[in-house]
Amino acid sequence: MYKEKYWNATGIFFMIATLVMGYLVYSNFNKGFVMNDEAYYLFHFKNLPDMITIDSTNYFRIFKVFYTENIYHFRIISFLLLNVSSFLLYFVIAKYYALKIPSLLFGFLGTSINFLTWQGTIVVLNQYHGNTILTNLSLTMLVIYLISQRKWLLYCSGFFMGILLFDGIPHSITIIPVFLFIAFNFWKKEKKAVYLFIAGVITAILFYFTFIEDFSFFIKQFEYIKMYKTFHTKQHPKRFFIFWFALVIGVVLLPLSCIIYIMEKKKIKKEIIDKILLYSGIALVLGFMLGLSNLYLIYILIGILLYRFFRVKEIALEKRTLAIMIALLPFGLAFGSGFYFHIRGGLYQIFYLLSINIVIISLYSYRTYLIYLAGFLYQFILYPQFLYDKGWKDFVYVEQTEPVKINGHDLYLDKERKKDLDDLRPYLQNQPNVVYSSNHLMGYLYILNAKPPIYYYFALKKYVEHVIYKNGKTPDDYIYLESNDYPFTSKEIIPLQFVAHPEKYKVVKAGRFTLYLPGDFQKK
Repeated sequence: MYKEKYWNATGIFFMIATLVMGYLVYSNFNKGFVMNDEAYYLFHFKNLPDMITIDSTNYFRIFKVFYTENIYHFRIISFLLLNVSSFLLYFVIAKYYALKIPSLLFGFLGTSINFLTWQGTIVVLNQYHGNTILTNLSLTMLVIYLISQRKWLLYCSGFFMGILLFDGIPHSITIIPVFLFIAFNFWKKEKKAVYLFIAGVITAILFYFTFIEDFSFFIKQFEYIKMYKTFHTKQHPKRFFIFWFALVIGVVLLPLSCIIYIMEKKKIKKEIIDKILLYSGIALVLGFMLGLSNLYLIYILIGILLYRFFRVKEIALEKRTLAIMIALLPFGLAFGSGFYFHIRGGLYQIFYLLSINIVIISLYSYRTYLIYLAGFLYQFILYPQFLYDKGWKDFVYVEQTEPVKINGHDLYLDKERKKDLDDLRPYLQNQPNVVYSSNHLMGYLYILNAKPPIYYYFALKKYVEHVIYKNGKTPDDYIYLESNDYPFTSKEIIPLQFVAHPEKYKVVKAGRFTLYLPGDFQKK
């Protein structure tokens, strides 16, 4: 009975952690602005009808229905969708596996992991959020089916997985482990289950092209991507995928296969495997606390943990294979992001941490679970620090004190950004033709409602020139914007060398910025 109290107390702690971290994040959603990525995503949502993607991702079309120009509200909506979907998945998993932590309380672990993963860094709907939400919903439907045997839920599961196919084309391989799980467990005893899942996927594809995006426009994107890659050969080249496979196979699958083979060959007892897992888990958590965390090593441990779980024949095969499938999902969801699985894979820790929790809670005592809990507690204690950190997001939350109107709504920025906007407003407000030197300046364009020829990460000369002429304009029709921190470079665009009539341009210094204004420049 006393052990049950410990598990209940842990669940209550997850709920308290969610409330504390949720308060810190939601109370700061009206502060700061990620001037590069967040502005990039928002531009896509805002100008969706006129926008063609260049990266095979369409999350902004799928989730357009939730978009609002009030960034504060949009951030709330983004995290609400993420948290509700994660809560549901963790809740039904606890029910299905009959975990020792009450289902309602275990659901809060899912929301807690979201806060620990994102920390409010990129807080408007993006591809990673979209991937997670759709996968959560698909798995939730699948697990409810496993509990209730109501077959229509498999159709719903397939539907959400079918929509995921369009959230990021390379990431669509995520459907493979899900489909294999269903086929492996139900093909012999219940083929209808497999067919219903496939029917759900097909329905999602038809739904997408009926209500979300025209098929001809979808095909046009691939033509556009092909054109773009001629200008930017480093954008997801084939060698990225080769590196990805080499690292995943060479650093995770191959050593893990060797370890499992040795354990099988030597018939190593469960007790010895348990000791290996115990000491390895302690070492990994201590290393994490010292800043030595490595996702590849974590996956070696997860692999051994799942091997140990799979050897327990008393547990239903469906439950054992489901835990394996969940742990594999980050490989599919992070696929296509160059060879950075060790970075992008961590954004989907909601899944492999779920798999870890399933195995530890199912097999071991509360004292063993304290190893995982120690890592969670460490992250929770340090969590408020994100308000004081300055990372790639390029702002510090506690410095955001100046109200700025964005799309008619207040958002608090730091004094330096506020001054930048005051300096740039006379030249960029509502201007339709602006070429910027770096994506770090994109936020200024978004706030001032200025528009570039296309939203780009890299100011590639031939690419920008191609788009300008494609729009029926010439380089001489554009304003050029650079800052002291992000000037145009000789490898990219030098404005007065890029235009045909540099003598007609006026060079203006505005605070930290330099603007090149065409001869016919007029304030809007």
